[in-house]
Amino acid sequence: MKYILVGIPNAGKSTLGKRAAEALKLPFYDTDKLSVDKMKLKRSNFFTLSSACQVVAAQEAVLFEIVQKDEDAIIATGAILPVDGGLCDILPKIGIVIHIKRNIELARAAALGKRRMIMVAIDENGEPLPGTEINMSEKVVEKYATDLPVLEKISHFAVENNDDIESGVEKLIELITRTMD
Repeated sequence: MKYILVGIPNAGKSTLGKRAAEALKLPFYDTDKLSVDKMKLKRSNFFTLSSACQVVAAQEAVLFEIVQKDEDAIIATGAILPVDGGLCDILPKIGIVIHIKRNIELARAAALGKRRMIMVAIDENGEPLPGTEINMSEKVVEKYATDLPVLEKISHFAVENNDDIESGVEKLIELITRTMD
């Protein structure tokens, strides 16, 4: 069975997923990391609109590669993949979708605690265009408002991740263990 973790940015999908996979001795896949690696992109504080679209396409390709493997696994999707990647109808058919829910203020604090992510338009020479910067950390609140109903609709289960990490990991392990029986 594939356990597909979805949620808003900084909900804890990768952190909880990796720890739960280690505890349950399951393979763990992070579509954010794998897609960036596949595209041979350097992690950067600046993303262009075109590179963001390429990352979503790469995440889709990575996800479908993982799904083809004949193994149980935990998969953390990139936050934009389920909704912006147009996979809302597909994800529930390929595995158990688990919504990692996090209070928006905690997600925002986590985003601000990380490096500042900026989306910027570029000119034909690849140079940033002044005045086109968007602080992606601040977009977390907007993304939450638009994506939450969709994530709730496509998810089979939800795990609250508003306490310490260990508590979230325990909840996820318990849920996955219940569905394995």
